[in-house]
Amino acid sequence: MCSLAKDSILNFENDSDFDFDKLPKKTTILFVSSKFVATMKSKPDQVEKVFILEEDKSRVDNQERFATGKDLIFLLADAIYRCYNKEAKAYSESGDMSSANRKKEEVNRIHSELKKTHQRFFRRDTTINTSTSTLTRVIWLKSKLEDDVEMKRLINLFDEIVSSFSVFANLSDFRECLHEYETFVHIFLIIDADYDDLVVADFHKRSNIKIVCRYGQSSSKNETTIDNYPELCLHLTHDLITHYNKLGTDYSTKKDATTAKEMFTKAHKLCKKGLEF
Repeated sequence: MCSLAKDSILNFENDSDFDFDKLPKKTTILFVSSKFVATMKSKPDQVEKVFILEEDKSRVDNQERFATGKDLIFLLADAIYRCYNKEAKAYSESGDMSSANRKKEEVNRIHSELKKTHQRFFRRDTTINTSTSTLTRVIWLKSKLEDDVEMKRLINLFDEIVSSFSVFANLSDFRECLHEYETFVHIFLIIDADYDDLVVADFHKRSNIKIVCRYGQSSSKNETTIDNYPELCLHLTHDLITHYNKLGTDYSTKKDATTAKEMFTKAHKLCKKGLEF
């Protein structure tokens, strides 16, 4: 990651080496441990967001606090891609097309290299053809971000099974996320019912979006909209069971018994979870 965007990433191996006063006076996103964040008395003005690798699983919310480094890698990739795109757009709007084109080239290079990096990082065995990715991400696209009890319950229900569970309340940010993971992440999308039909139809066309669940109360009559939480849980559980069973079968065919067992185990755990609601 650092080699891809060396001008945008500062890496501190030791907490004692970190000094907020030495940070550049520009928008900053911090990726820190829960131990370090406990020492922060305040957040400097230039720090836009703080993402935390949380040791206490009970505090994981998958919005600010995350359970694994893998989750933070996803977020870092998102942040880098959005940052460079934003800079390219700013150059273009100012009329500096030379800088805009140069930045766009960097965006394309980073996008391409990040996909390769993710694939290398998550590949279990380089001697086996692992064209079938196991990375499975549940994403809830909300019309507005709010303290949602159902959302938290759903995260708690599936978080230990899927690779990650993320929540977006901004359509453009979500589209950028889709662009980043277009080839190697299976996405199960929950989208609030008040999004336009054309938006939903576009997501149905995306090859990496396996399932689109439209959820919530809507004034428009749509038979595909799920309007109650238990049905949403059942629908998502069933689709994920089918998904992981298929991955297990695919890896059995590839004679990768370890990964196949892991996928079948996830499907089995989901079957048990189906009895919890």
